[in-house]
Amino acid sequence: MKFLFVFAHPDDETFSSGGTIAKLTAAKHKVKLITATRGEVGQPGNPPITTMEELPKVREQELRRAAKILGISEIFFLGFIDGKLRYARNENLENKIMSIFKKEKPDVIVTFDRTGASNHPDHKAIGRASTNVFFKYKDLVDKHVKLYHTAMPRSFVKQFEKQGLGYSAFGKILGTADKDITTLVNIEKTLNIKIRALKEHKTQHQDWERFLKRIEKSQFNYEFFKLIHEKEIF
Repeated sequence: MKFLFVFAHPDDETFSSGGTIAKLTAAKHKVKLITATRGEVGQPGNPPITTMEELPKVREQELRRAAKILGISEIFFLGFIDGKLRYARNENLENKIMSIFKKEKPDVIVTFDRTGASNHPDHKAIGRASTNVFFKYKDLVDKHVKLYHTAMPRSFVKQFEKQGLGYSAFGKILGTADKDITTLVNIEKTLNIKIRALKEHKTQHQDWERFLKRIEKSQFNYEFFKLIHEKEIF
């Protein structure tokens, strides 16, 4: 099967779905990635390991190394600017996504939900655009296709809040109601691969260090998704 993951920044793929991607590629499924930006306004590391001018190039290379570890076979960069994706013309963003969907003809598409997981405006924008495009794409293909949104169980978020880890730079993380989560992927055997890929995003070490604290406290052996739509061919 052909899977296409669609996210906003380098590292989104690993944080949200790295264990699942590694599991899919180990099972010989084809996984490709769309990344809307090169993370131009992310952190250059603390202390800095690069300049802000060089950061997009550095983050692209970090993503390529992480993708290799996860088994992603190709990355499509859309060329939008980090932090400004919400201001992109919807038609322009959706057209770029659709051109890749038509070319690649994926069976399964995975992207962010309406909250963008962390409320990041770029995450929300790419999730909304990808979801809109999926519903157009499904009518163009004569095959079984699915759309999933990444998800974080609300019960987990409540645990994080008690530990002081339930907020992002964009406010309180809401999570997905546990009853609405349709798909749990056991990543116990690929968790170490996910962590190796995360550590390739060296400029963003503060983010994955916080993430690893959550793993230590919650023992993440699953990644969660919500099936949004399935078009079946009989």
